[in-house]
Amino acid sequence: MLLKIKTFFRSNFQYYIFLIVALLMPLTKEYLPYVIFLWVLSGVISIRKIKIESYKQLILLLFPFLFFVSHIIGLIYSDDLKNGLFDLEVKLSILFIPVVAVFITKKVRVNYRLILKIFVFGNFIASIICLVFAFNNSIHVNDFGKIVFESSRWSDTINLSFFQLVNQRYSYFSYSYLSFFHHSTYFSVYITFSVVILVYLIRSSKKRYILYYSLILYFSVFIWLLGSRAAYITYLISFFSFFLIVIIKYKKYWIAIGVLMLGVIFTVLILSNSRINKNVTETVNIIENGQSLSKDSDVRLWLWKSGIEIFNDNLLFGVGTGDIDEVMKKKYQDYDLTEAHEYNLNAHNQYLDVAVKLGLVGLVLIFAWIITILVIAIKRKQFLFFYFGLILFINFFFEAMLNTIAGVSFVVFFYSLLYAMFNSVEHSNNN
Repeated sequence: MLLKIKTFFRSNFQYYIFLIVALLMPLTKEYLPYVIFLWVLSGVISIRKIKIESYKQLILLLFPFLFFVSHIIGLIYSDDLKNGLFDLEVKLSILFIPVVAVFITKKVRVNYRLILKIFVFGNFIASIICLVFAFNNSIHVNDFGKIVFESSRWSDTINLSFFQLVNQRYSYFSYSYLSFFHHSTYFSVYITFSVVILVYLIRSSKKRYILYYSLILYFSVFIWLLGSRAAYITYLISFFSFFLIVIIKYKKYWIAIGVLMLGVIFTVLILSNSRINKNVTETVNIIENGQSLSKDSDVRLWLWKSGIEIFNDNLLFGVGTGDIDEVMKKKYQDYDLTEAHEYNLNAHNQYLDVAVKLGLVGLVLIFAWIITILVIAIKRKQFLFFYFGLILFINFFFEAMLNTIAGVSFVVFFYSLLYAMFNSVEHSNNN
């Protein structure tokens, strides 16, 4: 009996934990810390003697280790140790990426496709639940006792079409009113990567094409409903890059035409969004005409402006891991950003967040980390790893993903899994 239990934990425990994490990640935020704890535990339990085929592969595991250690060093010259320790607590699982990635069991490596499919399935279930609640919230009984469907959150938008309501985030079927498991940006990241996984499965499988294409179309519409500007940009760049890959490498023009049409449709939807039009116009005026920010400017631009000014004043080593909230709040007070100060908003930019905390040293480190992922993935023709890196590269400009459990969970889980897939391919090629 003891031998069977030991065999289960050494060979199968990690596999089932990976399945559980893949399924639950889109469906819960409250219990994600516990789920990720099981992910860490699965790596610790699986520690064993292994043979390193190539030390060049370990560079991908060196960066997350250095990233975490740099935040520990930043804590040394911080005044607010409590806030700094909390930041380290959120990022703690990053430290275990090398452990889990190196000691992933054979069963996980062999069944990685099922793990990817379970993640897609989890996102599909989460999205359906969100739509059901949105539909339920839209059903009302009017003064005449009749059941009516009103998707608007505000009564004064009754004359707007459903398309306009979604674009302006006034509908139960849009933005955070739709996405209640996670912030819409993080849910959009999950959904976008699900689309990438489906494309990967289409490329590597000859079955269930119709199901995969249908899910891609469904998820594409859902990304539009979520209304994340970062997701829009990620989606377009990812799909147009895939469009080029199909034409240049695979010569499958009918697939390329379909991808192009989908991309064009999605581009039109994005450009019709009034918020995006305002942001684009304002950004162009700032860059080309030197226009200053106004009180009507998007709050995210003010957050970036505040962070950049702090970074310029603490260029080399930053303000420290724990002091970023305090110095950002002071900037918010200077610019009379009441909402940002009240809700203690972060920089909404991972690169800028690291730059403020750790200065130029930290900024170079995180850029080097992401660029290394992209370069190695391109060099080794690792489709999933490349688009994973691309999603991080783009979304890091719009969210401090590594400051939240939803973002950290996504990064550490798929970083370890994709590294194991990459390592398996390298091992096979060497043999």
